[in-house]
Amino acid sequence: MNNQKVELDIYQECLYEINRRIDVINEHLDGVINEKLLVVEAETLCLQFRKILEMIALISLVANKDLYAEQHEKFAKHYNARLIMKDLERINLDFYPVPVKNVKHPDKRDELVEIENGYLTKDELVEIYEKCGGMMHAQNPFSTEKPIIDIMKSFHKWLEKICALLTYHKITLVGGEKVLVAIMKRSDNGMPQAVLFRKER
Repeated sequence: MNNQKVELDIYQECLYEINRRIDVINEHLDGVINEKLLVVEAETLCLQFRKILEMIALISLVANKDLYAEQHEKFAKHYNARLIMKDLERINLDFYPVPVKNVKHPDKRDELVEIENGYLTKDELVEIYEKCGGMMHAQNPFSTEKPIIDIMKSFHKWLEKICALLTYHKITLVGGEKVLVAIMKRSDNGMPQAVLFRKER
């Protein structure tokens, strides 16, 4: 199996896992399943969001197993997502996915156009990651802050922004020589698909 196929397979597996976690979130938001305690429900969904956000931050490293493992460990051990994101940017300046749409032209080839708004930005990823992280710890009974309701009201918007980012996107892999164009769900089988291109010099 060549390296290009490995990269595509791993990237698609990452997108598949994100899809499955999105499905879990949707089942909770639609009331198909839910936890008996409100705080447990919020914690359950915050955990899914955190996992998705970690994968969004890391997927540009799929071509380099060692770098991926190193950065994944930082997410596991450290809570300052902003510093981790800066570290990722140092490794790969273009690590973050870019949402795109396909524009058809009658007299020339279709064109991928970058979407300008409505998607999850890098700053929003960090902000949401840290909010979700706060739900991973026991609530201080003496605290006057009660974030659960406010956080749960945000779940739909967070999910919309994540889907706007990933539904159809491109991403530059570490090293900067290869670009992936990917869709989260094909129309025929609901599976993710990614195509790898080498940047022209």
